[in-house]
Amino acid sequence: EVESEKVITSFFKTGKNKIELLASTDENGVIAKYLAKKGEGIHHIAFKVKDIKWEMERLSEAGFTLLNPEPKIGADNKWVCFVHPKDNHGVLVELCQDIV
Repeated sequence: EVESEKVITSFFKTGKNKIELLASTDENGVIAKYLAKKGEGIHHIAFKVKDIKWEMERLSEAGFTLLNPEPKIGADNKWVCFVHPKDNHGVLVELCQDIV
């Protein structure tokens, strides 16, 4: 569960990859609002990175819009950052780094 985002997560391993399912814990949460607007389906795609701050700086310098200016704690004990879908052909992109 990620209380700050009002969401419960569940991960399923598929070989070297994972699929994350999201469920809102609050009808006013971002996931609940997304589902009400767009329905069920793919919410975002995530990429594991070794240095999230470096990747954030690189993407920002390249003109991408970051939805959070600093990494924040996300699901699965990761630092996360999201890249605005308008810069990715409508796809919300998440960067993830293990918290050590």
